[in-house]
Amino acid sequence: MNARARWLSALLVSLATACASQPPSSLPGSSTDDGPTTRLWRRGAEARDFERFTRDGTALAADGALVLSETARASTVPFPTGAPPDAGTSATLDAYRLGTAVSEPQAVSGGFDSVVPSFEAQTPPGTWVQVWVAARIEGRWTRDYELGVWASERDTVSRHSVNAQEDADGAVATDTLNLKRRADALRVTVGLYATRPDASPRVRALTAAVTDTRRTAEDSAAERTAWGTALEVPGYSQMLYPDGGEVWCSPTSTTMLLGYWSRKLGRATLEEPVPQAAAHTYDAAYQGTGNWSFNTAYASARGSGELQGLVARLDTFAQVERLIAAGLPVSISIAFEEGELTGAPSRRTDGHLIVVRGFTPEGDVLCNDPAARSNEGTAVTYRRSELWRAWRHSRGAAYVLWPTGTALPPDVVEWLR
Repeated sequence: MNARARWLSALLVSLATACASQPPSSLPGSSTDDGPTTRLWRRGAEARDFERFTRDGTALAADGALVLSETARASTVPFPTGAPPDAGTSATLDAYRLGTAVSEPQAVSGGFDSVVPSFEAQTPPGTWVQVWVAARIEGRWTRDYELGVWASERDTVSRHSVNAQEDADGAVATDTLNLKRRADALRVTVGLYATRPDASPRVRALTAAVTDTRRTAEDSAAERTAWGTALEVPGYSQMLYPDGGEVWCSPTSTTMLLGYWSRKLGRATLEEPVPQAAAHTYDAAYQGTGNWSFNTAYASARGSGELQGLVARLDTFAQVERLIAAGLPVSISIAFEEGELTGAPSRRTDGHLIVVRGFTPEGDVLCNDPAARSNEGTAVTYRRSELWRAWRHSRGAAYVLWPTGTALPPDVVEWLR
């Protein structure tokens, strides 16, 4: 994310837990207009949305997912694998098949200047996917910004974001496109790749959280629908792992969500130990595990695809209450200075992921904070007002997972249609 900091371990122990950070970017002229500051665009296999995409070398599988077709073209253009210099693998791939699918332009009334994409994809050995986002500004489309190369394993490519993407229209900060002027339409492109003739990735869903950062969110009145509800989310500490754990808040929080759903659905294969989750969310370009879209992509690819996932940006805890009331815990990205979050195991942090698992009868927030020194110590209650302010640093970023074949609760977000 934008200006994400990395700390020395010694400073982490005394000052903060180092994870993902997205300081709020905003353009001049902030306002508090009515309506949400963020809306969600989502296209998926179940609704056969990809039928409306412009496809080249891709087709729809029986379930509506995108796959490579027989017309996928062969390429010898070197594809950067993202492998670090000491990985012992090639820096480029010189022979592969590829196909693309381009969404129809999506008008966004009121405009936006920040986009966080996320996706669901199965990538068997020898395959990977790539996502691009473009925006229309004053009647002209920007370039297609690269928002990540994804593969579940690193045998073929190393999953990675793409650095050094800034021009007069905007800039990419790991997993977020920040525009320099307000846009009024969105376009998403996905690329499917394979080095094996008998293999193809499967893209099940594409999502984009589009935000107008010039507007300021206000926490709405509590709905009390989930007050007194505590979901049974297992607590895991990132601090149990001396070889990197101090910066694993994101995969640790994702593992807690997967642990909840593993037990809820009776699917043991959904969950794996935190170090393996960290390895499977590692971004070779960012050199960390805090890439938001990679965490939800990892979660939705676990097991046999029993879960769907996306990165949302939410304005209020009332929206989280609706999710908790429906039995859906979420992970949120927070930041705070010393004394701003009562009871936190860290003095301060520039960016940290925690899990929200419920609300007290009085409306305060029940959380699992992976910065605790033990699994047993992760359960903590944060004051609603303090946590909401800490959450604003990411403009309400949240990981949301839910069972495949079911719908999210109504009215949690405003959808772009």
